[in-house]
Amino acid sequence: MILIISTCSERLNEFEFVQPVAKIVGKGSKIIHYSKLKKKDILAAEKVIICGTALNDNEYLNGLDKFEWITEFSKPLLGICSGMQILGLKFGAKLVSKEEIGTISVEVKVINKLFSKDFEAYGLHGNSLSKLGEFDVLAKSKKSVQAIKRENMYGIMFHPEVRNEDIVRKFISTC
Repeated sequence: MILIISTCSERLNEFEFVQPVAKIVGKGSKIIHYSKLKKKDILAAEKVIICGTALNDNEYLNGLDKFEWITEFSKPLLGICSGMQILGLKFGAKLVSKEEIGTISVEVKVINKLFSKDFEAYGLHGNSLSKLGEFDVLAKSKKSVQAIKRENMYGIMFHPEVRNEDIVRKFISTC
């Protein structure tokens, strides 16, 4: 089972940020809001995807304690936008204000399982990460880090459910 975690504070936002990811993943997925996540859900998951949320929806930052499990998690994990921020914060990165809205050019710094050449992506975020000592930086835009990796955990700041669905499919099939 692929566990899809919502970070949306409003259920309506899940139609834009969670449901498209679930559609890409297809059968064999389960969606749970981070506030209702239980240890048994995490243990049952083969892989985890933490989805993004709306531009000014930062409520998940008040619930970071619900993500303590990440530091002990050994299975593949993909954090999208707020999911990348959560992943970084749990391993000591710092949150910085960096807004990107719309199509952005992403420069690949390290070829990896998810992408191997520069590409265009859809960005919709007001925060980014710095002090990423625990992570390899895989890709950047002019304004911010766009992709990171630590062991079998990936974080991407852009929204692949909008423009780069193949990245989610590659995560599912190769990680």
